[in-house]
Amino acid sequence: MSNGQVVSQVAVSQDKPLDREKLCPMLLRVFCANNRHNPVSEYNNRNGGSVPANELQMYTWMDCSLRELTSLIKEVNPDARRKGTTFDFAIIQADRTSTRYILRDIGNTMNGQRGIDDHKTLQQCKFEVGDFVDVAITMPNQQRRFNNHGDRRDFDRRPRSPIR
Repeated sequence: MSNGQVVSQVAVSQDKPLDREKLCPMLLRVFCANNRHNPVSEYNNRNGGSVPANELQMYTWMDCSLRELTSLIKEVNPDARRKGTTFDFAIIQADRTSTRYILRDIGNTMNGQRGIDDHKTLQQCKFEVGDFVDVAITMPNQQRRFNNHGDRRDFDRRPRSPIR
């Protein structure tokens, strides 16, 4: 500070680019549902290995962006390729204080429109190996049905913006 320079007191993390040629990819378990997230209760049987039936398995790296995940999902789900389809991403992770899982929203993308979450990576979202990714896919002109627990009881009739 004596030489007139201002030094930040806040640590800013800058992700180092991964060399995908040298680094082995990880298996990412992704669960998709139409218009809602899968109920967290379907993940809660940790010892029994119970998970929702609609699983996609893909190999990727921690620097994978939400836009890249969207592209991988669209490869296997032709209905999700329509312009205006919204992909809401959440991480399902083990609660460290109990035997349950918790859902944590991490962002969304939309076909045909850029958003602020497009370049967000799994690493930036604090994804850890062993977590799951849950994706609510909402087609254009459809209502999104969800509440914080993935139940179908609440109906949100307002159009959702791809930008949070």
